[in-house]
Amino acid sequence: MNNKLLYIKEATIEELLSGSSSFGNNIDLIIEVYTWLFDTACGSCPSKFVGYINRIKTYQMETKCDYKLKGNFQVTVSALGGRTMSNHNITNVMAEAFLSTNPQNRISFFSKYPENYLELIEAKNKPVEVIEEVIEEVKPVVIKKRKTKKKS
Repeated sequence: MNNKLLYIKEATIEELLSGSSSFGNNIDLIIEVYTWLFDTACGSCPSKFVGYINRIKTYQMETKCDYKLKGNFQVTVSALGGRTMSNHNITNVMAEAFLSTNPQNRISFFSKYPENYLELIEAKNKPVEVIEEVIEEVKPVVIKKRKTKKKS
């Protein structure tokens, strides 16, 4: 998949929209790569293709990730709206969001992770300190209606 991503990043928009490559039809390729990176794409919306191409071309994966999934696992991270996580798009944020639900069991999905992963997750899930709020009773304001004179 990285070869396909690299091809899209190097090709011009005109080349991508008008033809095919060694990967097949370029439109199908754009949809495939966009779905791989961002989970969803509309193949029947030609007006969105240029936007898809631009987003793919500017996409930068986080290069340093402290986590690696075992084998070819793909997992759904419900804490991030159901995004799919794999070794191709994994980030520390995604991994820790996935682990936050059940860290002791879910860590078994990873072949590489920081030793202090529990501390990292706890720090992110720590409740925000609530500042005491002062609530004052507000007296209602009475608005008097003005009488209008009728024209005769």
